[in-house]
Amino acid sequence: MTALRRILSAALLCLALPAAAEEITVLGINDMHAALDNMPKLATLVKQERARDPQALLLSAGDNRTGNPYSDMHPRSGWPMVALMNHIGFNLSALGNHSFDGGKEALRDLIDSAEFRVVCANMEAPDKERILTQPYRIFQRKGVTICVLGLLQLGPNGIPDVLPEKAAGFSFRNPFEVAREYKWLRERCDVLILLTHLGFEDDVELAKQCPWADVIVGGHSHTKVNGAHMEGGVMVTQAGNSAHHLTRITLDVQDGRVVSKRAELLPTAPCEPDADTARMVREFMNEPALNEEIARNATPITAREELGCLFTDAVREITGADVSIVNIGGIRIDSFPAGPIRLCDVFRIDPFGNDTVTLQLTGRELRGLITAIPLIDHHGAPAVSGISYSAILHQGNRMDITDIKMADGSPLDPEKSYTVTVASFAASSAQFPHRDPGRALHLPGRDCLIQYLRKHGRVDYAGTRRAHITRNPQSK
Repeated sequence: MTALRRILSAALLCLALPAAAEEITVLGINDMHAALDNMPKLATLVKQERARDPQALLLSAGDNRTGNPYSDMHPRSGWPMVALMNHIGFNLSALGNHSFDGGKEALRDLIDSAEFRVVCANMEAPDKERILTQPYRIFQRKGVTICVLGLLQLGPNGIPDVLPEKAAGFSFRNPFEVAREYKWLRERCDVLILLTHLGFEDDVELAKQCPWADVIVGGHSHTKVNGAHMEGGVMVTQAGNSAHHLTRITLDVQDGRVVSKRAELLPTAPCEPDADTARMVREFMNEPALNEEIARNATPITAREELGCLFTDAVREITGADVSIVNIGGIRIDSFPAGPIRLCDVFRIDPFGNDTVTLQLTGRELRGLITAIPLIDHHGAPAVSGISYSAILHQGNRMDITDIKMADGSPLDPEKSYTVTVASFAASSAQFPHRDPGRALHLPGRDCLIQYLRKHGRVDYAGTRRAHITRNPQSK
């Protein structure tokens, strides 16, 4: 065989062999909620992962802000979290429902200040607001084309789970319908990722409707998925919340398609804090006014409902209402140690600052309000003051109340009128039959809590329960 023929034979053999697979790394996180304390350890973990693969993509599935007063109460609301994400090197973020908490100006400021892009395909902002999001973003890694499409959840009222006035002027479309409209992206890329803020159950449904996607990196429900959930051929991941975990997704891509996929949930706790990130966090948390002690907690609190009982007692006492209700998702921490309660702790308990709305409701209408709240809150049964109740909570957050009693043990009168307070989010979103449209008091619930704590000086709510819930996971 001549040298020329040998060269031609070798070339033809190379053409016949499949291309070697490229290993693509995607790091997914969601619902960090301004967990500043955990960001130094997250920074270390990201550095470790990028030492393994310098081209790893770092994606957030939304709700980066809201949950920490040092970020929420900053003169540029939410800026500390964006500054830390810039420092750590995020590549992309989805919008979350809490992206709107600071209003249009804050959202525009944070997007403009981010060194990463923000994607959302089912939201449009008014042109005059200049809020620059994109429906999708394309990346090139190791010769592989990766497309990431952003999707945002909508509640029963057709907007994200946020105070309606915060979303005024934006237009939203059903995320499932919009996702299907972008099926054409499949032909434009080797890897298609849906970066969603929908919640785990909706992500699973989305995977069924969009089997042409490769991966869903999700958020909103704070679900900690160990590794990944496979729905058909679509990998669904979610990493809990508050930057306690990061999901490492590894994709092997060969000849323009994903030939294998795997995921691992990585905890941030074992990591040593990154020194530069820790310095930034200390600077953001150097706020003496927020560190003022305003009361003492006598016994460790171990359940969110206990904090809900404290919160609703405060609102009921300050407003003089008969009954006070708070959607349990409005209480954002699950436990609290014995010892000092600082002003910043109040803002951690209630980072939203929802106004208090008072309504005159009959006992029958009050029952309807309590059962309607889980349908728009998704975190479970509401906390109450002035009453106690027993209920069955079904899948889909449908709740059947079996008994309601007043604080003195007497039964709730279905025809009697009661003065009821509720957070403005629930008042504007919960759908239940009632005659009184309600009246805003222009008094945030957390202001009531601050007054209550300063007045009483010492509180003890360990073991306090007023919502006695039986879960029925089999029903629909």
